[in-house]
Amino acid sequence: MLIILSLGFIMAVLDTTGVVLAVPSIEKALNISFNNSIWILNSYILALSSLLLLSGNLVRKYGATRLFITGMGLFIIASIGSGCSINVWTIVIFRLIQGAGAALFMPSSMTLLFISYPDPTERAKVLGIWTTIISVATGTGSLIGGTLITTFGWRSIFFINVPLGLIAILYIYSQKIEVPYNLNLKISIVDNIVLFFALTSLVIFLVNGKQIGYLSSKNSIFGITFVVTLTTLIFLEKKSTNPIIPFDLLKRKNFLTANLFGLVINISLYGLTLVLGLYFQTQLKYSAMLAGLLILPGMCVLILGNLFYTKMIQKIKTNTLVSLATTITIISSLILLIFATKLNPLPAGVIIIFFATMCFGLGILTPVTTTILMDSAGKKYSSIAGAALNTNKQIGGLFGTTILGIIIATNQSNWQTILILTFSLQVILYGVTVLIDKLSEHSHH
Repeated sequence: MLIILSLGFIMAVLDTTGVVLAVPSIEKALNISFNNSIWILNSYILALSSLLLLSGNLVRKYGATRLFITGMGLFIIASIGSGCSINVWTIVIFRLIQGAGAALFMPSSMTLLFISYPDPTERAKVLGIWTTIISVATGTGSLIGGTLITTFGWRSIFFINVPLGLIAILYIYSQKIEVPYNLNLKISIVDNIVLFFALTSLVIFLVNGKQIGYLSSKNSIFGITFVVTLTTLIFLEKKSTNPIIPFDLLKRKNFLTANLFGLVINISLYGLTLVLGLYFQTQLKYSAMLAGLLILPGMCVLILGNLFYTKMIQKIKTNTLVSLATTITIISSLILLIFATKLNPLPAGVIIIFFATMCFGLGILTPVTTTILMDSAGKKYSSIAGAALNTNKQIGGLFGTTILGIIIATNQSNWQTILILTFSLQVILYGVTVLIDKLSEHSHH
């Protein structure tokens, strides 16, 4: 069960990391410019991040099994479409459908996982293993993707989803899991349309800004649209009898802090891998392959952190684990920051060692906060919690690459300043999150 459910996530991950590597070959094969090819990646993230929360509510209405099968079906059809594409726009359209499919099966797999392991202690352990599987997939995604593309060409990165998806559908269908659903649940269409526009304009604002400048007239329209739609949404949600994220959930401190941690972890990880990858290639003049390999120790240690969590969760309280993990992460960032001020250029060895210790902290933090989140939501809201967490991942990743993209662009080739700013940002991000976490604990007692 666990393997089949993580299979869906692995496919969704491969469709982000693996496709990144396929872009150069697709550009050549279909004769596309970079400005257009970037939408092969972004259309998927766009559909995924803007539909996840809606999907979380659809799971409550129609049941997780139906949505898992529907989503996976859409995903398979779109994968075949993308793989057979002859020009950029057909790929982009199929990638949008693929993202929508992924948005449907991701929250439902969280719910199916929740229902399949009703015992909280066992579930905490299972979430640890689940995080490990996904970390391994993310860490090796580029490797698997690269191998497929080199051996079978770029179309294979899409076609691989077909057999995998069919296995998942047949298995989930044969299990006949009893899932709670409520066909009378009302989903407010207006709120979800406004949310869709808010998230879409945010993603376009972040992505387009990289090319045409964040505050240029063309791009600021999307920024303004985001602010307006977001304000409208908050207003609508306050009045709504059936809000997208139930108020009952928003009152739960753990739900909020776990989401905040999720967002920060992704801003930090995506941003850091971007900066370090570029630093290894431009400043230290390593090849792309070697730069990728140097980030691997960090990813391996991340997995060790996941396993450490799975071992310890029975013995240590979740709050203690959060404190331990954040301490490790903040100290590692501080050490990197001190080294960056003293040594220029910063040796790769130093980065590898302390990026790895930092990843150990993040490896514990990810499953702990996932467990806290799922427990705070309970069975009733498990799909919403899964959706919120994954929306955070997507948006956090975009924010991470955007913020650090701006830092890199403004300091052009002054790598010492870039690294100092990058590591300071890590310290501040985790520091503030811990403070908020601690303060909200006191206010509740």
